Amino acid sequence: MRVEFYGLRLDLPAAWADVTEGLPGGSPPSLARPTGAGAIQFSIAKYRSGEEPNVTTDSLRALLEEFCQRNDMPRGTMVDCEGKLISVEASAVTNGELIRARYFSNGRDIVLGTYVCSDVDNYEMKEDLRDYERIMNSVDF
Repeated sequence: MRVEFYGLRLDLPAAWADVTEGLPGGSPPSLARPTGAGAIQFSIAKYRSGEEPNVTTDSLRALLEEFCQRNDMPRGTMVDCEGKLISVEASAVTNGELIRARYFSNGRDIVLGTYVCSDVDNYEMKEDLRDYERIMNSVDF
């Protein structure tokens, strides 16, 4: 189902729901499945005024490199992604936890979408990741 979510439009599989209100104050917009193993969180930076930015794939790669450094993720996992927007993604498993991060842009606005699962042995993670791909590939402003 196509939904509006904090200024984004995306395809949301039936089992997924907005769980943001149940999180501590100041948490980013978040989606999860009741039976899922992890959650997807979005950090959204929308252009408001001033000189219009020209965000490129290289710009997103630089942001993702910084994200990888801050989260001890190997940068060799970066890939360009298919979808409605330009995007780059990286993922890593550290101490039994999976983190997958994707930066998106329409050339002006930027979104960071992350999937985090604290138990990579949880069999529900495979379904989460299948849905994550569907959701991420459908994101639009």
